[in-house]
Amino acid sequence: MRQPRNCFRSLVFCTLVLTGLFSAVFMATAQWSDGRLPEPDPPAAVQPSVEKPLLRALAEPASSDTEWTFHKTADNQHPDGIEQQMTWLMNRARTDPTQEGIWLATMDDPDVAGARSYFSVDVDLLQAEFADIQAKPPSAFDVRLYQAARAHADYLVATDSQSHTDQLNRVVDEGFTYQSYRGNVFSYTRSGIHGHAGFNIDWGGDDPTGMQPGRGHRQAIMSIDGDYTNVGLAVVAEADPVTGVGPFVTTGNYCSANTAQTNHFNRFLVGTVWRDLNDNDQYDPGEGMGGISVRPDRGAYHAVTADSGGYAMPILDAGTYTVSFSGSGISGETTRTVTMDSQSLLLDLVYINGDPGDAEAITGPASGISQHTVQLNGTVNANGQDVDYYFEYGPTTQYGDISDVFSTTANQGIAIAVSALSPGTLYHFRLVVVTDTDTINGNDRSFETVPADGSEPLATPSSSSGGGGGCFIGSVFR
Repeated sequence: MRQPRNCFRSLVFCTLVLTGLFSAVFMATAQWSDGRLPEPDPPAAVQPSVEKPLLRALAEPASSDTEWTFHKTADNQHPDGIEQQMTWLMNRARTDPTQEGIWLATMDDPDVAGARSYFSVDVDLLQAEFADIQAKPPSAFDVRLYQAARAHADYLVATDSQSHTDQLNRVVDEGFTYQSYRGNVFSYTRSGIHGHAGFNIDWGGDDPTGMQPGRGHRQAIMSIDGDYTNVGLAVVAEADPVTGVGPFVTTGNYCSANTAQTNHFNRFLVGTVWRDLNDNDQYDPGEGMGGISVRPDRGAYHAVTADSGGYAMPILDAGTYTVSFSGSGISGETTRTVTMDSQSLLLDLVYINGDPGDAEAITGPASGISQHTVQLNGTVNANGQDVDYYFEYGPTTQYGDISDVFSTTANQGIAIAVSALSPGTLYHFRLVVVTDTDTINGNDRSFETVPADGSEPLATPSSSSGGGGGCFIGSVFR
């Protein structure tokens, strides 16, 4: 009679064990059981075209005497670490969309991996879609767009909701005059990486892709359907157990500015000054260096980094600039050389193990394009090292050909002539810098040679294909 009782006890024990295992699995995935996703149908708006202001009658000042303060709040607290992280991740993504797609599809962040699994994201399609996206210039943080985003995030916390209600109206109320606009909302953000991935993967929807139709959030992040040169991101903590939103409520406003208005620009020098404390080649909250002066050798504006390390300043004229970084935490003065064209440029200063980074390669626009020849331009920042540099070029981003190879120890703009090209052909190219220990690949750009009949190319030299210019140390995707 005791044997059945022992079997019964064993059965109960096994049932309890299985129940415990089930509960553990359920708790591990419970955060996705209610399908937390960015608010669908993000708003977009476009204003009628406006004329740009007349060219300045007076010469631009020889020195950058005016501090541009619209890239941060007056107390230097915003963008905070998470807001700067999301801005940094967005601008990195724009420099190399193909690699961004791979990273989004394969990164092992548990919240992102859980969402990919819950929504059954088609990671092969995800990567293919990003491979088809053109590189774009970076976006500059704007305090007016931030204040509008903060007001909207506060509204979402107060109403315990996720919606776009009056989001665009708040941008107008803050005095930012936009030419084109997009807005994103995610009231259930778990971290900066989770929020960025939620927008850029754009998980959700009802079809087998596991992604929202139209990829509206991605349109804003990657600047696909407009030149979103200004951004305001507000990430508001919400830990009240009574509310359903949180732990962070995120609102993003992405705009191109109406440059007919005062203090509205679309071309910036943008970047982050930071220490890679955990050596992961990626900006994390707490790594920013605040109070650093960033000053070009000419022009109207300079900037001082926010506490999170971010900066931005308008650049009114194209050309080559020597940019100096100075302040607490920087030994002496560090300089970088950049060449600006018609669009914004990304320039980070990264300290690794106390040193101001490695050599840098910035691909500039092509010039002197004919049927068979072109001049490829760029900037080499050797930072005192003996480096070799050359251009890779070819009909795809696999390139296949290289230019002549040169050497330098300087920070300088460079130009290399390339010949034997095919008429009427689209070419991709990038600058490559080689040190004793590393190979640094610049951002991708493209141009189209003149057709054999001498007519204008169908595509003008592209600064949208890499116009953002990624100025990072080594590999920035892990």
